[in-house]
Amino acid sequence: MGAAAVLIAFVVLCQARFWRPDELFTITENIQIGEAQSWWMGRLDLPERKWDSALFKGRAYSHFPPMFSFIAATAVPFFDGVPHWFIVLVIVLPVPLLAYALFLRRTGSAAWGAVLAIGFVCGTSVLPVLDKTLRGSGPYFVNQTLATAGILLFLCEFFGRRRVWLAAVGVATAALSRQLSIAYLIPLGWLALTPGDADRNPKPERKRRAKTPRWRLGFGGGAAVVLGMFLVVAAVPMTLNALKFGHPLDSGYMRIYEGREDDPFVRDARAFGLFSPHYLARNLRYANIGVPEVHDIEMAGRREVYLRPNPWGTGIWWTTPLLLFLFVDARRLLGDRSNQVLLVAAGIIYLALMLYHSTGYEQRGFNRYSLDYVPALLALIAPGCLETLWRRWLTAGVVAWSVLYFAVLLPRPNIRIW
Repeated sequence: MGAAAVLIAFVVLCQARFWRPDELFTITENIQIGEAQSWWMGRLDLPERKWDSALFKGRAYSHFPPMFSFIAATAVPFFDGVPHWFIVLVIVLPVPLLAYALFLRRTGSAAWGAVLAIGFVCGTSVLPVLDKTLRGSGPYFVNQTLATAGILLFLCEFFGRRRVWLAAVGVATAALSRQLSIAYLIPLGWLALTPGDADRNPKPERKRRAKTPRWRLGFGGGAAVVLGMFLVVAAVPMTLNALKFGHPLDSGYMRIYEGREDDPFVRDARAFGLFSPHYLARNLRYANIGVPEVHDIEMAGRREVYLRPNPWGTGIWWTTPLLLFLFVDARRLLGDRSNQVLLVAAGIIYLALMLYHSTGYEQRGFNRYSLDYVPALLALIAPGCLETLWRRWLTAGVVAWSVLYFAVLLPRPNIRIW
């Protein structure tokens, strides 16, 4: 029932249509679909250049991480593209189901697991990202959705049965969709190198001891799985880089800016590089504060003031205030070694994003890059949100606010305040 409640809430609150049986996505919507089609024709370059495709020696290439290209390659031979229903079933719906599985394990309660899962799916940037994935299947949102699903799968195992191979699948899915997610190899390594001493479900009767440690180095052992997964997530993109751009460390990212001179991100990247402390103040402001823009206009002689969503990035703390439990429970969270390694991974991702030359623009009223670390943070604080009666009431209240913001207020282009 909990999983059904999460799915129903998502379907009702998401404004995108789920049933478009005649809709087919092609290179027009997502260049990775064009890349998958090119692979089947025995080539790496795209048949035509699209926005944000890399130009190298007169040919256009996809510079995006290859996970969705691999997935699309399973569909294009049969449909000459990727059907909308394929995006719904394979890309989008796993996210709310995995979210429920994660929060069920973290809370031990079907009801509260559903509440927190709805808070995650409909009360964070997940909702607009999934909405845009359903509407247009753009590469930015498809890749963010895939990475979110991979992170959730990893967290389910990290806090659950601790199956290293399945957790590794989650990390690989995330890292081959959003490169910075490779930082989750750190807690994955911790998972492999420490004994499986307990199921991390908070209900004592559901905890169990593992009979053997998980650090053995033999074939199929946890460490071997992690090493193999590291080689996969490093070797696959590096091989594609070498084949496309002549060098394994050339991702082609800077090549998407060939022929683009009027873009502020282009100017920044050329002047300061893709990562630089120069971007720190701007990114910190939009990621943490990022309030709506105020538009003061005059209509028929009357003054009217409107709030409009910020397209550069919106603060996570006021849109998803449940995250403030991180500070309330900071001492306890930092007192557990497994929490520490997960926080290190999330912190590395957060720092890298703060040094990145782009904010994720254009993203009206949300912060899609936050989905690289917010799932881990919410998973960490979930048990503490329910410890006492007042915390449960507070949790319900802030989840309700977040859902109201993302599902009701955000879709409105203007909110009049005067």
